[in-house]
Amino acid sequence: MKKIKKKIFFSILLIFSLACIVYLSLQVNQALQEYKHWKSRESVLKKELEVLREEAREHQHFLDRLRRNPDFQDEVARKELGYGHAEEWLYRFPEDSTD
Repeated sequence: MKKIKKKIFFSILLIFSLACIVYLSLQVNQALQEYKHWKSRESVLKKELEVLREEAREHQHFLDRLRRNPDFQDEVARKELGYGHAEEWLYRFPEDSTD
């Protein structure tokens, strides 16, 4: 009788252990998949951050030139804002639309 109880106990313990191993394996697999997802997301965000930093450097360079260089200020005012000197005549033509 004791042998049978021992066998039943070890059988239940073995089944429970196997169930725990399967459950933990599934949880580890799910965690690994989530980790891979976030690692790939991290690499995409790092690339995007580098692009944005480069863009910020370009804007900063533009602003520095605009603050320090009067010739560049004049060029930007003419090109972007359509300004000119008091003695100049400005002609504005409509942009061609090829619709």
